Amino acid sequence: MASSNNEQLISICCDGSRGFRPWHKAEAEHLALAYQEQRLPHALILVGPQYVEKTHFAREFAQFLLCASPFNGVACGQCKSCQLCIAGTHPDWLNVQPEEPRKVLRIDTIRQVQTRLQQTAQQGGNKVCVISPAEQMNENAANALLKVLEEPPANTYFLLVAHHASKILPTIISRCQRLSFAIPAQDEIISWLNDDFSAVDIQQAIEQGRGFPGRVYELLNGGIDTQLDEKLLASFFSGRESAQNVAKSIDSSQLPDFLDSFLRLISVGVKSSQDSAEAAANNSSISQLPIANLPASEMHKIYDCVAAAKVALAQNANPRLLLESLLLQCSAINNKFNS
Repeated sequence: MASSNNEQLISICCDGSRGFRPWHKAEAEHLALAYQEQRLPHALILVGPQYVEKTHFAREFAQFLLCASPFNGVACGQCKSCQLCIAGTHPDWLNVQPEEPRKVLRIDTIRQVQTRLQQTAQQGGNKVCVISPAEQMNENAANALLKVLEEPPANTYFLLVAHHASKILPTIISRCQRLSFAIPAQDEIISWLNDDFSAVDIQQAIEQGRGFPGRVYELLNGGIDTQLDEKLLASFFSGRESAQNVAKSIDSSQLPDFLDSFLRLISVGVKSSQDSAEAAANNSSISQLPIANLPASEMHKIYDCVAAAKVALAQNANPRLLLESLLLQCSAINNKFNS
């Protein structure tokens, strides 16, 4: 979330690509018709893996709900409300997200949301609250949101985006209409991107991004460099965090990038250990990890484990179990040397 309470409630993260994705249009048309017929529920929950553009869908539908002159189920893009949405300054759109990727959403934030939503819409239309990712609300925040959903303010809509719906209170889910998003067909991704990129580049990005459209888009626009959470890995290798908890913190769509980043980190460690122990200690990217003290021969073993995990992932191994197994293998190598 943004740095101040006011900013975090009204900040809108807009990208430059407007309009619903091709694989979202059927859902968008269905919801737009329900809204026009005054039977749209006040709360929707968008569930599915990361990188299938759920948040983009939420933003586009939020703009539709705020638009003064929607046409054919989409926002007009020209009215004052649309211009405010595009600029990221619409006062009746509350965009709630953690300040940092793995931080929780706390009850104070939801109470601020509740207070804001009780006020009259400044643009005289609807009010929209997007919460993403919704599973990062702690228990108190979730219970506070549940109370709001049980008695929602008039002309107010909630759009909850969830990568892991199983982590959300069942009572919250029961108050929402569920929309499930899956990886679209390749031809839909190609039709979305073929005006801006070559067919060869798109196909390569689809293969590298394992078909997740958001990953494909990022790869085509400069690549993805997922940063390892060195503190989390350090806690694991020190025995303070379990392999299961580390694996849970990494979405399956992010695992290929995680493995690539892990390989790069180990490569740095191998080089540093071959140069000198002092060089390894001075390398900030690996110095936080207990494995920084391993000799090159042991780091090579870890590298081989990570490389084998990449091959297994490409052969459709279970991502969660694969990562847990990899972490345990790496820990065993580290513990054997240091025991």
